[in-house]
Order: sequence, then C-alpha cells, then structure tokens
Amino acid sequence: MAKKLCIVLAVIWAMLPSVLVAGGPERKVPPVSVTVSVFNDARVPPLVLQAARQRAEAVFEKAGISLVWLDCGEPGNWLSDRGCLSVAFPEHLSVRLVEGRKAISADIYGQSYLDEKGQGSYASVFATPLASSKALCLVKEGDLLGYVVVHELGHLLLGQDSHSFQGLMRARWEVVELEEAGLGRLGFTAAEAQLMRSRYWSAKITHVEAASLAAM
Repeated sequence: MAKKLCIVLAVIWAMLPSVLVAGGPERKVPPVSVTVSVFNDARVPPLVLQAARQRAEAVFEKAGISLVWLDCGEPGNWLSDRGCLSVAFPEHLSVRLVEGRKAISADIYGQSYLDEKGQGSYASVFATPLASSKALCLVKEGDLLGYVVVHELGHLLLGQDSHSFQGLMRARWEVVELEEAGLGRLGFTAAEAQLMRSRYWSAKITHVEAASLAAM
C-alpha cells in the first residue's frame, strides 16, 4: 500500500507544472487542451457558428489553451457519436446555445453554472437576444457569439468572482470592449490566462490523485 502510494505521488509530482511548485524554476505553465461540446438549440446558422468557433479558438490560443470545439448538432439532428456527453471538469466543458429571450437582461448574453467550490462544466448562451443586439453595429454576429462563448467558458475555468473591471471578462461590455471585439483584439489578460492554466492543472492533478487512491 505504501509503495503504491509513493508511486502515485511521484506520478502526480511529475505532472505538476513547475510554475506551481514552490521553489521551482520560473517557467510558463504548459499549454492545455479544453474540449467544449456546443449544442445548437437555437439553430444558429452554420456560417455564424463557424465564425464563432474560429473566434473562440483564436482567443484561447492566445491564452495558451487549445480549444477543441465539438459541433453536437441541433434539435432533430443531435450528433451522438462525437463524445459530446463526456463532460468532465476541467478537460471537457459544455455550452448550450439557447433560443428564446431567456437572458437576464438585454445586454447579458450568457450564464455559467459553478458549484460551491467554484468549479463547473456547463454554460448557456442566449442566442436570440444576441442575434438582435445593438452591439452588432460594432461586431459581426459570429465574432460576438464567439466572444460570449469564450466569456462563459472563462468563468468556468477561472472560478468564482471572475468578472473584471475591463476587457473580455467585464460583466457588461461597453463601447471600448465592443470596439476591441470588432477589431479581433478582445482577449484574456496575462494574469487571467495564467490562472486558467494553473487551475486546470490543479484540478487534473486532484482528480488523478483521487482516482488512484480510490483504486487502491
């Protein structure tokens, strides 16, 4: 039992990025990969969805995160053979594009769902009010949808109290943020990017440790 535990701890320690190890050399946390299942309940047009995907992937790439976008289909044509339901924090998250005016207010386009530990795997994006938003005079619909998806995924990866006073993670985007989005320059701050990667690795290590100990 003791020998197995030592082996498990050694494996976990090897997985731990050096930036998280006290006294370790200063290096960037290695890039991580996050899969997101996108359920198109609102039947967003394919070209808009494609633009949203490209925008989301580009924003996360700049943050050192590889985003794997799974198109899980729409009502009447769900794609069940792509692993869309294999949701597990932090590696695999889920976003549902909701039809109807279910937004909290006209300028809030999404909602993420976190537990008491600040972890969560599910988010909703209110596609109907977004498609008629006044923000579209500054940002193309596909880009706006992509940025909203990124914002909600950001909440899932950053945890509780992750709104900022400016930029991508601001609670309500003003003209400055929308202009940056229109130019394709809205993104995570360096601190937000590092926190997402660090929380990702911490969660993965915790899960590996728990699974290994349970198997003993």
